[in-house]
Amino acid sequence: MLKSRIKVRLAELDIAQTELAEKLGVTKQTMNGWVKGRVKPPLETAFLIARELDCKVDDLWSYEE
Repeated sequence: MLKSRIKVRLAELDIAQTELAEKLGVTKQTMNGWVKGRVKPPLETAFLIARELDCKVDDLWSYEE
């Protein structure tokens, strides 16, 4: 299972999900799915998210069995 830590990073940087969604050109619903870990973003998008949040992809997701 892939666990998302995007919400934590957004809080650390005081950035709203909607703000990040706008920067990435995705809907609020898509961003919400990624934040809650229900949906996995494409790899390229994962790197874009990490760049916007000034961290590594590994900082945003972890794999748990």
